[in-house]
Amino acid sequence: MTFEALQTGPVYPIRDAFRKFFTAYKATHDLSPSQEKAGFSISSCKTGDLGYNVSYCPECGRTFIHASSCNNRNCPCCQYPQEQKWIAQRESEIIPGIAYYHVVFTVPSELNPLIMANQEELYNLMFRAAADTLLTLCADKRWLGAKPGIIALLHTWGQKLNDHPHIHTIVTGGGLTPSGKFVEGRHKGYLIPAKVIAPVFRGKYLEGLRSFWDKGKLCFPESLSHLRNSYEWKNYLDLLYGKKWFPFLKETFNGKGNAVKYLARYAYRTAISNSRVDFVDDDSVTFHYRDYSDGSRQKSMTMEGEEFVGAFLSHVLPSGFHRVRFYGFLANCMKQKNLELIYRLLNKAYAGSPVKGMHVRELFLYLFHKDICECPYCKGTVVHMARGVPLQAIN
Repeated sequence: MTFEALQTGPVYPIRDAFRKFFTAYKATHDLSPSQEKAGFSISSCKTGDLGYNVSYCPECGRTFIHASSCNNRNCPCCQYPQEQKWIAQRESEIIPGIAYYHVVFTVPSELNPLIMANQEELYNLMFRAAADTLLTLCADKRWLGAKPGIIALLHTWGQKLNDHPHIHTIVTGGGLTPSGKFVEGRHKGYLIPAKVIAPVFRGKYLEGLRSFWDKGKLCFPESLSHLRNSYEWKNYLDLLYGKKWFPFLKETFNGKGNAVKYLARYAYRTAISNSRVDFVDDDSVTFHYRDYSDGSRQKSMTMEGEEFVGAFLSHVLPSGFHRVRFYGFLANCMKQKNLELIYRLLNKAYAGSPVKGMHVRELFLYLFHKDICECPYCKGTVVHMARGVPLQAIN
């Protein structure tokens, strides 16, 4: 029997940074269960700490050994297959021939500390306020007069790993009317003016925030303890109401799948990718970023190792939290029925997801044109053992 070389994969600088600095960071900081799990998973991914994947070809006798990946959704090393599957699923839901709009909902930076202290509640509120804003305005006959399809995605970071929570949405330029007809937007090149969206989103978000405070559902860390006082809270809300909220809206996609590929970059990628990390030494991590305030020039930034780990983990979402959500005629409970209706109204045939129900072998063959059960040497059929075999068991 011939053993191929034991493989641990290419160099992953973010994993290496976590292997160097995560243990020390964990010792001095309180982590949520999801942050602790993410840190352990990233540190162990494709190192052999999680065991090995072993497969062999009975025909030529070769055995193939690869270090197991962690499959944690926050790991930058192993999300690519899931990203490509998601793209295939969403592209099958594209409505042919209509415009698609990219709408981004941001909040004033003064809200960031409160959001970070109440992530689940206030991220959920961002989703709800953004979706309600779009559905309310699109129902108005001045703009669409129908219910659009909406894909919404939470993005929490800026280029320098700073806190910058905002919601990306892709909105269809057409929708279903209450009478069951499919209509397109009334204005070419835009769906709803940004100046119309901003005050509605602000009102919905701040009304929800006020309700949380009234019901005692907000957590205030020491730096925000003054907001427990009703007078200070009122002043804080007045400050937020007085701010200009800047939604971004642009038609960029024209219904050809680019919208989906754009969102996928955020749906299955973490706060920073391995490709942006230039080097990791014994004390620090250096990475590059784009400075959008300076003409998108590329610049370099160095963080102490534990600071980098902390900045990364601050963007790990609570366990079970859904980063991507669907609204309007794409709401999960009615998606299939609505898409079939819309395609029928457009005299098209709705084929559904091409990857639905596929096993791993079929999926890789479809997405990457690679048969994971074919021996690369003799073209025989490779047999895969259970994942996570310990090194001691390989002989």
